[in-house]
Formats: sequence, structure tokens, C-alpha cells
Amino acid sequence: MRVLFGEGIVKEVEAVEVKPLDFGDGQIAGTQIDFTLSTKDQVKFIYSQNVPIEESGQRAIDFVRSLYTNGYADFTHEPVEML
Repeated sequence: MRVLFGEGIVKEVEAVEVKPLDFGDGQIAGTQIDFTLSTKDQVKFIYSQNVPIEESGQRAIDFVRSLYTNGYADFTHEPVEML
């Protein structure tokens, strides 16, 4: 699968995982999305704090569903920050 991460930055991705962002105190602080690249490197992002948790979770799930369905996806419009 291929993901467009930025202008001119396309990476081959083997797996994507959406999970709650938990800093260890049991309270969910947001939504995290982890990419495993074909090079086995991992790239991790969190959704912006300006996006409600329910919306960020749904956006992440919709992105992953589209990626697996089409084999490619554009990540450039997601309101995320790299971890």
C-alpha cells in the first residue's frame, strides 16, 4: 500500500494501527495512528488536540479503511502531528 505523507513524499506501508493515546494514567488523551513502513521503520502520528477524540478516532478509521480498500491514500489532509 502507498501513502502520500506530504508533497512528493510517498511511502510503501505494510501495516497501519489506530489506537487510543494513553500516557499511562488510564485517561485517553487522543487518537494515535502508527504506520509500519516496508523498510520495517515505524512512523507515528497523533491527531491534533483541536479535533475531538470521537472525530479523530472516526477520521483515523475512515483513513485506514480507505487505504486498505484502495491500496493507496492521501494522509496530507489529516490534522496530525508526528510523534
